[in-house]
Amino acid sequence: MDETMTVAEVAVVLNVTPKYVLKLIRDGKLPASANTDGTHTVAGRDAEAYRLNAKRRGRKALEELAHVPQQARMYGKHG
Repeated sequence: MDETMTVAEVAVVLNVTPKYVLKLIRDGKLPASANTDGTHTVAGRDAEAYRLNAKRRGRKALEELAHVPQQARMYGKHG
């Protein structure tokens, strides 16, 4: 993915709103270029890298949640 993408296109790839994409850009979490007309563009490779990283974070969070019931049983009442 070497093409340049609009905020709307990135939103589709990430399955989020364009407003959220702009927040990611403002927060420095997604690299972008500001155009002379005030719009932003994102390199396709950066959008894909963010998508894969978000997927990894989500998977890790699910794995951590899966351990919560096991830990609760360890500390719960037995008997």
